[in-house]
Amino acid sequence: MKVTKYQIKGLLKFKPQIFKDTRGYFFESYNYDRYKKYIKEKFVQDDHSFSKKNVLRGIHFQFKNPQGQLFYLITGKIFLVAVDFRLDSKTFLKHKTFILKSNEHEQIYTPPGVGCGFYSLEKNNHLVYKITKTYKPGNEMGVIWNDNILNIKWPCKKPIISDKDKSYSKIKN
Repeated sequence: MKVTKYQIKGLLKFKPQIFKDTRGYFFESYNYDRYKKYIKEKFVQDDHSFSKKNVLRGIHFQFKNPQGQLFYLITGKIFLVAVDFRLDSKTFLKHKTFILKSNEHEQIYTPPGVGCGFYSLEKNNHLVYKITKTYKPGNEMGVIWNDNILNIKWPCKKPIISDKDKSYSKIKN
């Protein structure tokens, strides 16, 4: 397994070893003993998100009991963004973007306090993710996807977004 670290502390990309033959392929999508060197928290829940093309979800994070998340795209292609919302971080409000393609089998880990959002680039996108704390609606916050301060270069102009995501505010100076 290849692990890539980024400027945002704790943000990681995992590229598992893929075993291919004439039947197809096999790989371990998660092995506690292999990942514990990089991820200190334990996962307590698995989630599955399906999105059609042009859907944008996020940018969300839990400010109380922040969650670490390990993302894996089963089908499709997405533009994923991770934003550091940790007040004491040297990279506060900095972001990193990724293009995830299901056929590459890469995983992205966002540590607690780092929020995320994604935009669906293909017709059918199945994203599964492990989280380190259970979701509690009163603990969640969000920032509008096109916030000027974050200045994320999304690959879209008019995405399909939920009413909840439309209601999020911009960051104030």
